[in-house]
Amino acid sequence: MTSMPLHVPAAAVCVIVALGPAPAHAAIDPAALFAKKCTGCHTYGKGDRVGPDLKGVTNRRSREWLTSWIRSSERTIGSGDAVAIALFEKYKQERMPDQNFSLEAIEALLSYFTAGGPEADDRSRPRHADTATPADLALGRKLFLGTVMPNSRGAPCASCHVVDEGGASTGATFGRDLTHVYSRFQDIALSAFLQQPCFPRVSGSEGAAPLTDHEAFVVKAFLRQVDDGATRATAKRPPR
Repeated sequence: MTSMPLHVPAAAVCVIVALGPAPAHAAIDPAALFAKKCTGCHTYGKGDRVGPDLKGVTNRRSREWLTSWIRSSERTIGSGDAVAIALFEKYKQERMPDQNFSLEAIEALLSYFTAGGPEADDRSRPRHADTATPADLALGRKLFLGTVMPNSRGAPCASCHVVDEGGASTGATFGRDLTHVYSRFQDIALSAFLQQPCFPRVSGSEGAAPLTDHEAFVVKAFLRQVDDGATRATAKRPPR
């Protein structure tokens, strides 16, 4: 039997467990594997659950040991391994179920833990708009209107787009009304959009920079504030 490829897709994790080898072009998603198969009993950096917290596990144990344990904790305990027996006793003799992961999937999972696991994923996610301070919101409004220039020196959002701030329209109507753009896109998707070059927001050469991460965050937070305000205003209006 040929060995598994190094990369298998998240959607194929169930297939790996149930059917064995996946196509050579498939790719492993260790984050999805962790979420699907590990989080019922383990956390990463949030303390013990049914089993131990997995943060730092690749520093505490060798990969060879971890591979054996993941494949069959019962066999590892039965071999007389002192660490395995101690874990079994510490966690109320709750035996970890055997996992029919490929060696490549286990290696990807352990590398994911070594690289920071879910904590690294959280750090890479854009900051949520609901964490914005009043200063962030004020800066976002200024960047939207163009009273503060973005780092790229490009045109402001209001040169094309309008928003409704408490019944007063702000900006131009060349582009789409952005009053409820936050509701339409939601947080992560709007972050991704704002970090892309936008004509005429980016001026000069085609390689000119889009909004910085912080600029995109504060503009997004301003748009969320506008959206919330307009929604509340609409809800307060008496029916016709």
